Amino acid sequence: MFRFNSQFNSKRSLLALAISAAISPVYADGYGLQNANREKANTEKWECKRCVVETGFNGTISINAAYNDADDIHFGNTTGTDKDGLVAGVDADLINKSKSGYQTTLVADKLGYDAGSARLETGRVGQYKIGLGYRGLAHYDTNSALSPYSNAGDSLTLPANWQTGAVTAQMPTLFDDAKQVALSTQRDRFLVDANYTGGFYQADISYQHEKRQGKRSFSGNFLTNSAMLAQPIDDNTDEFNAKLYFNGPGWLIGIDSSFSQYNNDHDSLIWQNAFTPTFGAAYTGQSAVAPDNKAYRIGTNAQISGNGHQVLMHLGMASFTQDDAFLPATINGPSPALPTTNLDGKVDTTDMRLKYTSRPLRQLAIRASYDYSDRDNKTAINPFPQVVTDSYYAGTAMNPEYDRTRQQAKIGAKYRFSRAIYLDTEYQYDHNDYSDLDRDRLRENGLSAKVNYKISSAWSAWLKAEFSDRTGSTYDPVSSTNSQSNPYLRKSYLADREREQYQVNVSYNTNSAFSASANVRASSDNYDQTLVGLTQVDTQGYDISASYLLNDDFIINAYLNQDWRDSDQAGSSNFSLPNWYVNTDEESTLVGAGIDYRNLMDKKLDLGLDYSYSDGQSDTELTQGISSPYGDYFAKRHNISAFAKYQLGEKIALRFDWIFEDYKDSDWLNQSLTLDAIPNVLIFGDLSHDYSAHYVGFTFSYEL
Repeated sequence: MFRFNSQFNSKRSLLALAISAAISPVYADGYGLQNANREKANTEKWECKRCVVETGFNGTISINAAYNDADDIHFGNTTGTDKDGLVAGVDADLINKSKSGYQTTLVADKLGYDAGSARLETGRVGQYKIGLGYRGLAHYDTNSALSPYSNAGDSLTLPANWQTGAVTAQMPTLFDDAKQVALSTQRDRFLVDANYTGGFYQADISYQHEKRQGKRSFSGNFLTNSAMLAQPIDDNTDEFNAKLYFNGPGWLIGIDSSFSQYNNDHDSLIWQNAFTPTFGAAYTGQSAVAPDNKAYRIGTNAQISGNGHQVLMHLGMASFTQDDAFLPATINGPSPALPTTNLDGKVDTTDMRLKYTSRPLRQLAIRASYDYSDRDNKTAINPFPQVVTDSYYAGTAMNPEYDRTRQQAKIGAKYRFSRAIYLDTEYQYDHNDYSDLDRDRLRENGLSAKVNYKISSAWSAWLKAEFSDRTGSTYDPVSSTNSQSNPYLRKSYLADREREQYQVNVSYNTNSAFSASANVRASSDNYDQTLVGLTQVDTQGYDISASYLLNDDFIINAYLNQDWRDSDQAGSSNFSLPNWYVNTDEESTLVGAGIDYRNLMDKKLDLGLDYSYSDGQSDTELTQGISSPYGDYFAKRHNISAFAKYQLGEKIALRFDWIFEDYKDSDWLNQSLTLDAIPNVLIFGDLSHDYSAHYVGFTFSYEL
């Protein structure tokens, strides 16, 4: 697991200046404030006589207590906690300023909830800053999974009195031993960072530690038998980042580096076989888990600008390594010899970006860019034994390289015909070279054009069209595998494809109370050279949003979004030409409306109400002589959020929050299934959700 954190915490950071320069012609034309000639300016009278800098300690601190009525932990994705019953948290927005320029801030949001956060920051404005931060992230899947297994370190064990069976119906204590297991993930991130700004340079440094815990679904297999398992998650990631940038008139240069290390507290996953072994003495299975690994990266960035021209350059190199010891090929019977004790894996990457922008004419702006990236797998290639479902030896296979080199070039121009109309066009070429895939080379050409028309002071519209065509080298299915592909199969990410995309946007926006916008889009992907595989994808959709400000204290807003996706796929059951076909129709709808009413009851009461409805569904039909529709696959959600805030005194306020959610989903794969519904698969049962839940909270806040 490799992740890189690339953030700057100062609005005056040099990197932010470089990015701003890349998208704003102001810097390119040399009219930025930093280019002003102040040598002969008399600055004695520049001091603001009426400007008063507030000093001292001020802000708001809040304590909240809530009742969370959530039998289904899925509701926690809305409230930020899966706890059923009383929960409490702290909010804060505090700042302390001194006359000398030192400033300390503390910001907290639902601290005490699983998805809470807090940040403490101190320093001197415009010079240096030191920060400490925490953020919780949580994802809740279900707490209704049923399993007879119990966790014990790396092992999943069955009850001592467990009696195996050839099929699930022959396991006499299955329903008595099964207990509810929660599938969810909790992340806790801790951050320390600092930055210092000098006269012509800026330095940034940060360290982040993330701890992740929880359980996720895993399938443990023995030949024709399988069991759904709740795999434990216990791992952590450490990241260190450092940056140093220098700048001067018309130039900027810098270097940034990072180091990431992932550690898994589990060495493997071991589970007991719930079935009577059908091959040998396979009473226990073992599977590898995510191995410990490391990543290093260093990059340089430069910017040169002047006389209406600007050049941005980047060069970065990274190395990813993994040397965890291998597990035995199998723990059931004699294990085939491994070619080495560990993978000693190493992957090096190189990326380079070059961007040029210019404004040769007042009405014309041009841009060009070139991106290069290369993935070089330096891991040794060896013959590894292939053991099917930890049961029997099925020969050897070489580990593939999966090297990739990508080059992408773009050239574009924007021409303004008048104050009301401009045209923006761009050509893009994308070239990819692969190893160990069914195609060695892919080429894609793309062309886009956007016309923007300001109809009046209130109305504006734009139309955008994009066309691309992807082709490549001869399609040659990989032969270095025991699972050969159908020679007529074309994998969608490698297949020839023609794509068309269109968008139309209309908006109304003035200084008056009403504003609105509408967007309509459509696209079509045609895989016209594919016989077996994905052959056609068509999408359509639209967005409508509006808001109305009745007065300074009363605002209404509403939105509507709908999308449709229709895809066709051809398949073959006899490793030849297609003899079955699948059509999938997907539809999603999102509707919402909200009201905000402030300063009621002598400016002491604020009210708010929001409602949203979402509905996503997929209908799949298989045709092989006769048509066979799949079962239900959908998710529907109604959500109401309301609040009332009353000012009890000059500095004291009480806020009431209410959230109601009605949620229902269904997946035909396990709809209404019991633990023994499938003879050779021990499943979790029906994992669909169907609940109505409430969250009621009170927040007491005090303004310092």
